[in-house]
Amino acid sequence: MNHPIKMLALLAIAANVAAAPHELLPEQAGDLSAAQALAPSAAAAPMALAAIQPSRDTVSLSWAARDAVVTSTTPFLAQSKETWFSATADELAQGVALNTTAPRALVRIQALGALGPREALAIHPQSMTLVDKDGRTYDDGAGMEMLVSADKLAKADLPFAPGTSAFRMHPSLGAGNFKLRVNGAAGSERYLVNVVEPDSPYALTMQSGALHYLHGQQLVLTAALQEGGGAAAAKRGVDKLDATVVSPAGRRFPLSFKAGKDGALRAALALDADEAPTAGLWEVQAEASTVVKGQTVRRSVRLAFPVAMPVARLTHAVTLQQGAGVSLSVGVEAAAAGRYEVRGMLYGTVQGALVPLGVADAAQWLEAGQGQIGLTFASELIADASGPFEVRELFLLDQGRLGVLHHQQRALALSEDDVVRAGGREAVTTRGLAAGSSNLLAPDSAHVKRAPNPQGG
Repeated sequence: MNHPIKMLALLAIAANVAAAPHELLPEQAGDLSAAQALAPSAAAAPMALAAIQPSRDTVSLSWAARDAVVTSTTPFLAQSKETWFSATADELAQGVALNTTAPRALVRIQALGALGPREALAIHPQSMTLVDKDGRTYDDGAGMEMLVSADKLAKADLPFAPGTSAFRMHPSLGAGNFKLRVNGAAGSERYLVNVVEPDSPYALTMQSGALHYLHGQQLVLTAALQEGGGAAAAKRGVDKLDATVVSPAGRRFPLSFKAGKDGALRAALALDADEAPTAGLWEVQAEASTVVKGQTVRRSVRLAFPVAMPVARLTHAVTLQQGAGVSLSVGVEAAAAGRYEVRGMLYGTVQGALVPLGVADAAQWLEAGQGQIGLTFASELIADASGPFEVRELFLLDQGRLGVLHHQQRALALSEDDVVRAGGREAVTTRGLAAGSSNLLAPDSAHVKRAPNPQGG
């Protein structure tokens, strides 16, 4: 067995064993993946490459992580106790309706026009008149318990846009239907009127069915008008709900909501993200109105969510490469050339429990077609742990187009023997091979350097 040719053959066998392919685990609820990689349309692709100009350097690193960083798969729940609408100066002079369901509503008016400086277009609260449902008028700040002009907001360095003024309705006015008039206003300049009711029992909620979406997937939205808070909140129907999905490039897609037996409203839309990459998220813009106990309830809500063009996907094939630590070759199928990133967190067994050991991250340029990205967890990350191991929080990212293309909560399972065979613990020595060890698939303790067992033995 000391013949050099035989020893080389055994080394080759060991390398082949170490490079045995693995498969990603089955996906679970909340994971994101593409059924196929799709290239952007001819119109969008040249604009995308011209805009992003990503680096073509290959970068790979890993670091210790003793605390789990788990990406939430629960979509954000938007809640609104406010409404907003735009009006011209002429319309404000005639009077616009303010519908409140609780006292002390906060009213904000912001100049939107581009006809001059927003500060010059700002409207002082003392030039506004409130009219209640019985026709009583409140002028020169009457009926307002707090008046804040645009110049005061600017001096206070508060996060309001230039040309914004605000007031709070006096609690003695109660709630109901009011009219807001601006004395002396005239022209086509536009203003945003925002009415916030922090004490109202009515909130419009909206939630998407997933945290991330890909082009071609079905956006599912659930909306409801809730009365009360917490577990005791009751869902109410609405008389009217107008909603639109707006892409970062400004394309608009109308939504149609239908009421379910549970009182919630649902809408679905097939997402078309084949557009030139533009910074920003997709957004639902919705306006609801209804009458509850004789009171008009108006609510506006916005819900943002990311949508990516699946220009690449993971092939689900992963190869454990020979070398110290845990070195993975992750299969990537790219439909368009670009810079792609793979990131994952390695868990290992310490004192009988799976705990996070470290994070590995790698990015490189891939041409269209089949490729691999190497993900290496350094040997020191597994020094105090043993198998089984798991790769969790596995991501595929499109760095150029800034999109999440794949997210898997539990992605890969590896045994202690898998890591040993791959040389992650310097499993097979040339001395052992030369001595004629035939059990390469399960090296004995003479040929294996294992991490200390925290439980002894």
